[in-house]
Amino acid sequence: MKKCTAREKKNIRLGLLFISPWLIGVISFTLIPLLYAIKISLTNFSFLTGSRFIGLENYVTMLTKDPLVWKSLGITFLYAIFAVPLQLIFGFLLANLLNQKLRGIVIFRTIFYIPCLIVVVSSTLLWKQMLETDFGIINYLLTRIGLGKVSWLGSTGTIIASTVFISIWQSGKMIIINLSGLQAIPTVLYEAADLDGCSKLRQVFHITLPMMSPVLFMNLLIGLIGAFKTFTQIKILTDGGPSNASLVYMLYIYKTAFVNFNLGYANALSILLFVIVGALTILVFRSSNKWVFYGGE
Repeated sequence: MKKCTAREKKNIRLGLLFISPWLIGVISFTLIPLLYAIKISLTNFSFLTGSRFIGLENYVTMLTKDPLVWKSLGITFLYAIFAVPLQLIFGFLLANLLNQKLRGIVIFRTIFYIPCLIVVVSSTLLWKQMLETDFGIINYLLTRIGLGKVSWLGSTGTIIASTVFISIWQSGKMIIINLSGLQAIPTVLYEAADLDGCSKLRQVFHITLPMMSPVLFMNLLIGLIGAFKTFTQIKILTDGGPSNASLVYMLYIYKTAFVNFNLGYANALSILLFVIVGALTILVFRSSNKWVFYGGE
């Protein structure tokens, strides 16, 4: 094994010094809490009765005896399957529209980004009033055009659809990221394509999408992780009801910990979520070499 020279050792120490704030943050706020969560998940820790080591009992119960685990995971996957692709498509299409060189385009960019500046609780309360069955403005408009009222917050299908729509309405950050990616594409590529007689649609598939693939890859990861962290909107809109029809996984973890006061079991549920999100993230990374193109390649 090759030994490091004095200069290389000095560079390593200097590098560790520069990344030390990041290392301290990761160890203090990620690694230690994760290890502590694993420790608590092996106990029956409760705010009311204290804790006792029970080994893997929480995990056995979670995987074999608790139907709400699989129901909440199914609802969360259902939300992710619709929300993430629609956010990606909407963010990409709208970013293309906002990339046009038109007078006042900055105003439109600001308007589409404003929903991201509104506190999630405030905007969700506003949407809850608009989606109300009897007195909401959306059902009022539907009745004015001859359609019947819809119980937007009354069943799994409509509540998930409503939440997906709200998430698209709040996709301003994804739009801005896509916009920055579009503006980084060299214009010479489009000029050469125009000279060769390439249509605008072909330019999108052969220039825009390949050059935007790293940005879309990042947005896919952000959207996927965000979908599995969905909590605030469902908590405010329905609190998991009716009859657990909109009980997403994060809300189930919250209720287990702070309603049922079973913190040990809640940590076991959290570890399962960590494993699922980690596995999906690895899967996306492993597939990226087939569809993500980097300009330096």
